[in-house]
Amino acid sequence: MDFAVAFFLVIGSTVGAYLGARLIGRVPERSLKVVVAVVLVAVALDEIASGFLPGVLLAGHHSVPVQLAAGQYVLIVAAGLLFGTLSGITGVGGGIFIVPTLVIGFGLSHHLAQGTSLVAILPTAAVGAFTHHRRGNVDVRAAAWIGVAGIPTALAGAFLALSLPQSALAVLFGLLLLFAASRIWPKQDQPISQPGAGSGFPSH
Repeated sequence: MDFAVAFFLVIGSTVGAYLGARLIGRVPERSLKVVVAVVLVAVALDEIASGFLPGVLLAGHHSVPVQLAAGQYVLIVAAGLLFGTLSGITGVGGGIFIVPTLVIGFGLSHHLAQGTSLVAILPTAAVGAFTHHRRGNVDVRAAAWIGVAGIPTALAGAFLALSLPQSALAVLFGLLLLFAASRIWPKQDQPISQPGAGSGFPSH
């Protein structure tokens, strides 16, 4: 984990998560989801390619915390703000955006990026969840069941990720991004039937 990077991510992402939760209903969500899905597909293809060409695309990535330049930390804050806002609006976990950004944009290894992302997500998710809860957008019972089920699987996933080489992790993460893009892509709206059409009831 790189706690310095996580700290600067949190500075931007907590503000973004609050803004995103407040902006729901005020932005064209369908258009935003299309853009996010397209970006995820592009990043996924890059991740998969880097997995098959690790000596070319993953060479030189930092596997331990490093001291970045001041300008890079400013960019990390800006990235956190953007991804926190997107997460607050779309409900997509911030790690989907943060991990590839740290790997591609700042040269962190996948293991380091994932651990750093998990640290940064904690306060970000808390702010976003609290804001949504105040607006009546949280099913607390469902969230509790998901959390209980997620604890053992999160532990298993973390052990699996640490045991895999970086190239395999890049391919798996790319496939995860493709799956996330397919889920984010807006579905076709169901046609709205006219009152009484084909039902035998008179329309008014």
